Amino acid sequence: MIKNYILLAVIFITGCSSMSAIEKDQKRNELDAMAKATIASLIEKDPQLKEEIENSPGYAVIDAKVTKVPIVGGGGAEGVLINKSQRHVYITAKRFDIGGGVGARSFKALMVFDSQEVVDGWMNGNWEYQAGAEASAGEASADGASGGAGFVMHVLAEGGASATATERINSVKVYKELTEEY
Repeated sequence: MIKNYILLAVIFITGCSSMSAIEKDQKRNELDAMAKATIASLIEKDPQLKEEIENSPGYAVIDAKVTKVPIVGGGGAEGVLINKSQRHVYITAKRFDIGGGVGARSFKALMVFDSQEVVDGWMNGNWEYQAGAEASAGEASADGASGGAGFVMHVLAEGGASATATERINSVKVYKELTEEY
């Protein structure tokens, strides 16, 4: 009986603990490397993208996983937001879908922002409604969405397969545990 209480206490304590300084540095390095590699791959496919990034007030790169069953779906992502006028922060994103389709896929996405107001909105937490359709198989994908005003999204498909037509809500917020100023 006492063993059970000790086990529960250990699970509670480890479940509530935060990352160590070393773990935070490793995670930041991982996300920075992912962003760098994603941008390099996208520029290799479209060299004009380099100028688009250089001329923007900011951009974000995320690593996303999405799952869709016939009616509902969802996903999560984490990444880096580069605000050229201030600093770069780490972000998390969540997505909730309602509509037709099925599948699971992973992808990297680069959002190049049109204005400083859009960058600031993402840094303060952003909720966004979209209606869209997606199809992917392996590393090939096609996406189309309404909403997303204020940025251009470039997708680098990684794997999985899906075909969906959904309405979705996206939420982006600063990953406070990794971003020291928050």
